[in-house]
Amino acid sequence: MICTFLSTMVVGIFMLQVWLTDRRHAAAGFWCVSMWVGSLCTLLYALRPIGYPMLTVGFSNMLAALGYALMWAGFRVFDRRPAYPLVVAAGPVLWSFAYLFAPAITGDVNNRIILSSVIITTYSLWMGLDIWRGRGGERLPSRILSAIFFLSHGVIYSLRILMAIVSPAPLGNGTAHSAWFALFSLELFAHTILAAIAMLVLIKERGEALYRLASRTDALTGIANRGSFLEDTRILLAGRNDGTLMIFDLDRFKAINDTHGHVAGDAVLKCFAARISASLEEGMLFCRFGGEEFALFAPRHDIAQAEEFAERLRREVAALHILSEGREIDVSVSIGLADVATFGADFDRLHSAADGALYAAKEAGRNRVMLAAPAAVLSGFAKRMCKSSAHSTGIAAAG
Repeated sequence: MICTFLSTMVVGIFMLQVWLTDRRHAAAGFWCVSMWVGSLCTLLYALRPIGYPMLTVGFSNMLAALGYALMWAGFRVFDRRPAYPLVVAAGPVLWSFAYLFAPAITGDVNNRIILSSVIITTYSLWMGLDIWRGRGGERLPSRILSAIFFLSHGVIYSLRILMAIVSPAPLGNGTAHSAWFALFSLELFAHTILAAIAMLVLIKERGEALYRLASRTDALTGIANRGSFLEDTRILLAGRNDGTLMIFDLDRFKAINDTHGHVAGDAVLKCFAARISASLEEGMLFCRFGGEEFALFAPRHDIAQAEEFAERLRREVAALHILSEGREIDVSVSIGLADVATFGADFDRLHSAADGALYAAKEAGRNRVMLAAPAAVLSGFAKRMCKSSAHSTGIAAAG
C-alpha cells in the first residue's frame, strides 16, 4: 500500500507537469487527478486496521471507483471522444449508494469485493476497448499494447468476483484476509505502475506525432508543405510509368495583396487550398509549393484524365467569390501539367516540364490549363533564358 501510494503520487506530479507544459495534452489533467485520487484511496486502505470503516472502507472504495472513472475519462479525451459526466459519476455513486443503504454490502467483505470488482472491471474493459478502437485513426506504436494491458487487467480483476463466491475471504485487520486477495492486491499495484507508464508513453508518442505533423504541414493552409510533398511524391514515383504532376499558380496574386492587403491574400490562399482539397481523389497528393504556387500529383491519371480533372478544378476556382472585409475578390488559376509517361519518373524533370507548361499558360493569358510537350519545354526554357540574359545585359548597360 505504501509503494502504491508513493508511486501514484509521483506519477500524478509528472502528469501535472505534462499538462501545465502543454495544455493540448488535456488527458494528462484527468490522469493526474485520477492518480492523486488513487493515492488517497490507497492511504485509506492502509489505515483499515485502525481506521473508521466509513472512511477506510466506504469512502476509500468510492475513491477507487472515482479514480478509474477519471482514468476512463482521460482516455476518452485522449482519443477526442466525449467523456460523459454521468458515466464518470456512475461507479462512485453506485458504490456509495450500496455501501450506505444495502446491509448486505456494508456488513460482508466478500460482497464488497464483488461490487468494487464489477465497477473497476467495467471501467478497465471499457478503457481497453476505447484504446483498441482508436488504433484505426492515430497510429501510436504503444496503442495496441496499452489496449491489451487494460483488457487483460479487466479480465484478471473480474476473477476476484469468482474467488469471492467460490472461496470467500475471512475478515481480518479490517480487510479481506486471504492469499488470493493478497495476490490480486499485488496485481493491482503492478497495474498502477504499468498504467502510469502506458499513459506517459502515449502522451510522448502523441507529442512526437504532433511535431512530425507540424513539420510536414503548411501553417497557413493546413495542407502538406513542399518538403513532405517532395518526399511522398518521390516515393510514389519510384518504379511508376503513370501519373501526372500539376503545378498551380494563382493569377495576379500580387495585385490582390497590393489592392486588398495581405490578410485578404491569406484568405484567398486558404480558400483556394480548401477548394482543391475538397475535390481530391483517393491517392492524390496536394501541397503548397511556396507563395501562391501549389502542386498536385495524381498517381493514376494519364495526361488526358489529368487535363479533364485540372480543367474542372480551374472552373471551380474561377467560380469562387471570396469576401474580405466586405469586398468581393475574384480568383483564377493557371495550371501546368506534365505526365510520367512522357517525361519519366524523375521528379525534377517532371517538375521542370510542368513548370514550363505553367509559364506557357501565363504567357497565353492566364486562367487556363496547359500540357507540357518535350519540344515546348525546350522552347520555353530557351525563351526564358533569353529574357533573363537580355534583362541582365540591360542592367549591365545601365550600370
